[in-house]
Parts: sequence; structure tokens; C-alpha cells
Amino acid sequence: MAPSDSGLGGRTGGGFGNEKERVKVGVSDAEVTTRDVTLVTSGLGSCLGVALYDPHSGVGGLLHAMLPESADHPGPPEKFVVDGIDQMIDDLDRAGAARRSIRAKLAGASSMLDLETESASVGEQNVDAAHRALDTRNVPIKNADTGGSNGRSIRFEPAEGKLFVSSADGDRRVL
Repeated sequence: MAPSDSGLGGRTGGGFGNEKERVKVGVSDAEVTTRDVTLVTSGLGSCLGVALYDPHSGVGGLLHAMLPESADHPGPPEKFVVDGIDQMIDDLDRAGAARRSIRAKLAGASSMLDLETESASVGEQNVDAAHRALDTRNVPIKNADTGGSNGRSIRFEPAEGKLFVSSADGDRRVL
């Protein structure tokens, strides 16, 4: 994933009036932008959405990760919380963000199946991996809406650092 200043490829439509251009971020994908756009992703069940941004430069990005760490699993870095965060921080840096100013917001990571297990759910593992990865990289988590049993869709406006979360149960909030 390279920083985007064109919005091509993930573009889901222009806007009317004050509506911003929307750039879609798919599963196991991420987008970093320097433009005043809205990054969107849906289908966050046990997957975790990680919004990273520098409030001073307006550079930001959104990651839709499926699993906590790559370990022996094949796939692009964006499939995994830890690897995707590393990739996004590098891309934010290349796009002009100051590493010391990067902030994070998290959403998703639900427990979608009601299964009795002694180990943490994939969603809980994803949140734990994000906390460890961001803490190690000195990136503070400013807000989060994770867990529960409902899927989520999110819209992220990196220039303002606003993360809009819509849950399948109808709950809507701004982080």
C-alpha cells in the first residue's frame, strides 16, 4: 500500500455540496491519504478497523485487518493488525506525518459467534494486538468502539480525525 494522493482505485463516488469524496477500504486492505476525503469500510465483524492520523498535517489512513499477527499465515501485511499498523505508520511517515504526532482510533472486533471457549475470540485478539503494537510504537489510542456482538461499518475523515461508527444494531457514534 502506498500513500494515495489521487484517490483512484478505491474511489466510490464524488460528492454534492459539502460531501467529501469517499475512498473504499476493503478487507485486508488499507489506504493512506493526504487529501480531504472520507475513508470507508464495512463488514467489521471480528475484523478490526484502525484509523491512524496526524492531527497537525492532516495525513491519515484506515486499515481493515482480519487477524492479529501474520505468524505462519500467508497474506499481505494489511491482513494482520500488527503488520498493517507497521505498514501504515511507514506510509504515513512517507506522506508527511510526524511519527510523534500520530494518533489512533479503533472500531470493530466483535465476538460474532457465541461459542464457549477458554481462549480469547479473534476480535479480542485483534484488539490486544493493536494495543501492544501501538503502545510499542508510542501511538496513543484516542478512542475505541470495540467488542460486543454487532458488526460495524466506519467512515474516517483523516483531516479532522473523526471516526464515524455505525453498528448493525442501529447505534451510531462519532469517535
